[in-house]
Amino acid sequence: MTVALKVAFWLAVIAVAVLRPNLADSAWRRLERAGARWARRPVACWLGLGLLVLLARAALLPLWPAPQPVIYDEFGYLLQADTFAAGRLTNPPHPVWPFFESVYILHQPTYNAKYPPGQGLVLALGQRWFGDAWFGVWLGCGALMAALCWALQGWLPASWALLGGVLALPLCLFSYWMDSYWGGAVAAAGGALVLGSYARIVRRRQGAFAWLMGIGLVVLALTRMYEGLLFAVPFLAALLVRCRSLRVWAPIALVLAAGAAFTLHYDARVTGHATRLPYTEYQRQYGYVPLFNFQLLSPAKTYRNLAVANVFFGWEYAQWKRSRSWHLAMDRVRAWGKTLAMVAEAAPLMLIFLGFLWTTARDRRLFLPLLGLGAVFLGSFLQIVYYEHYAAPAEAALLLVLVQSLRHLRHLRAPAEGVGRALCRAIPAAMLLVVLGTQGARLYRQEPIEQTQPANARRGKIERKLRDEHPGGRHLIVVRYTGTQDPHEEWVYNRADIDAWDVVWAHDMGAAENRQLIDYFQGRTVWLFLPDVDPESLAPY
Repeated sequence: MTVALKVAFWLAVIAVAVLRPNLADSAWRRLERAGARWARRPVACWLGLGLLVLLARAALLPLWPAPQPVIYDEFGYLLQADTFAAGRLTNPPHPVWPFFESVYILHQPTYNAKYPPGQGLVLALGQRWFGDAWFGVWLGCGALMAALCWALQGWLPASWALLGGVLALPLCLFSYWMDSYWGGAVAAAGGALVLGSYARIVRRRQGAFAWLMGIGLVVLALTRMYEGLLFAVPFLAALLVRCRSLRVWAPIALVLAAGAAFTLHYDARVTGHATRLPYTEYQRQYGYVPLFNFQLLSPAKTYRNLAVANVFFGWEYAQWKRSRSWHLAMDRVRAWGKTLAMVAEAAPLMLIFLGFLWTTARDRRLFLPLLGLGAVFLGSFLQIVYYEHYAAPAEAALLLVLVQSLRHLRHLRAPAEGVGRALCRAIPAAMLLVVLGTQGARLYRQEPIEQTQPANARRGKIERKLRDEHPGGRHLIVVRYTGTQDPHEEWVYNRADIDAWDVVWAHDMGAAENRQLIDYFQGRTVWLFLPDVDPESLAPY
């Protein structure tokens, strides 16, 4: 749908709602009564919506298959998943590891990704249970849908919580959180557990939910530690003021202690130091650009291959400079606009959110969710780059504020009686229709990855071609960049057990150095690959 067509469509929807607010009123009332009956069964609501996401996406697999990884983060999480699925926390360094160096991958003292283990653990469940790590993404998005609806039930009347769950369906079904390995859903589910459990502990005096509060905090620590801390601190501080009961704090402390013990053990296995995060170790070995924009550059490192150097000296350095300039405000506003759009798919919903934000902010009941959301928002201005899944811990709070804005809109009495109610009905319904139509057209077109994704999405295609043309063969692909490579299109990533895999990818380090690599992998067919020249063809080395 073109921009002009979208604008015309939404103007028509709003015009009909304003000019004919009572149009199909009886049908709307019947639908609302049916929704209210379902909403009175809270378990059926959150469980049903979670299952709806899982079943709908599974049914679409013949038309919409599992995605291909393309971004550094995705390959890192898949390496973690492969490691955990094999029953290990990390992997020993490879004897010829310099040939396998890749962005955001540690090779010393062990071979692993730099990221916290939360996303990788969920992907490992998919790999172990279903044979493919993407099913961990699938499970995570289903769990997120259930957690969002459950969290809203703690803060809103039942019918409005159900509406919020319905509005979150595009986020859980059609966003890149479902269609990549980049993460988002697991951290957002952790934030939803914190939000929902706080409401039940404080407002309903249900201390048993302290266990879920602790689990949510651990999930945040194992996925998005910085943003999770910003979001959780206001809730913990408020909980300490409102409730000091041992039966509440003891379960939280026990779960946090278990999470801390696991983290310390994991860090010790990966980095050799219990108090040194893999992220910190990677920064110590490879980092040139700091973690935050108020920090200075580290001393320049000498990198062994051009692809890694291009990222740190090129793209990351440019982003660091930009984040220290006036561009930062514009970039963050744009990033948060995209974040809001993931929940409020339609432009009118975004305008409702912003238009009633001041009214919602004066609602004392929502002060704490807004404070957590505001902390994550302000914290984003210290980060060098920002993507929508960085805000995942606050996604449930964002959805809560959106639904509360719709509640204010429903009671709007200008310009005429019933207009607010009509807009509150028409805009979410039209949004769902637009999303379904857009996604239906996308599935109908079924554009190949060559047209829709970066060139390195064809890694799997190359591997399948080798297996088809050389059944039972074992291969070594030497990747040689020409200097025109896009820094975001890295090809050299491997499985956890490099030697056991039938296709190994390695950097070209020159004829003399390559001899060591080829001697190590004796018995494999060696191929030369020039992705900048032809991203689908191999030549004998």
